[in-house]
Amino acid sequence: MSERSIKLARFIRRARGCQPETKQENHVELLDKGFAFLKIDIEREFHNQISDLNNEPGCKGTLGCEFTSNKSRVFKSGEEDKGLSIAFNPGERTAEIKGKEAIRFHYVIQVRLGPDETTWGYAGSENSEVAVPINGKLDSIVERALFALFGVEA
Repeated sequence: MSERSIKLARFIRRARGCQPETKQENHVELLDKGFAFLKIDIEREFHNQISDLNNEPGCKGTLGCEFTSNKSRVFKSGEEDKGLSIAFNPGERTAEIKGKEAIRFHYVIQVRLGPDETTWGYAGSENSEVAVPINGKLDSIVERALFALFGVEA
């Protein structure tokens, strides 16, 4: 098995697991499942990108993160009280990423039903713009958030 097939298989298994038996009765369950994946995907993507950055020459220990059921955040080492906050709202099935320093950053990711109402997907927006579908991984959103933490617009 290649790394590529392992990644693709994960998405296929996820898509197959998101197809309910009856549309109307399972919308809530389907969206709840999507929200659970949203939390996992965001945490995984932040961990991966932070780990990659911290392994770059001259960058060891630059960033840290904390993901708990009550509080999730990403910060520069030594500035744990600043940085990005990630708020998960199970009622609205959203994740809100906010940062005030060095560049103001605000992005909301929402779990939505797919057009066929048998699958779920992510949609996102900056500030209060209209949410647009997010195709693929959340890597570009996490990347932009990390760049904003260092005062760079990506």
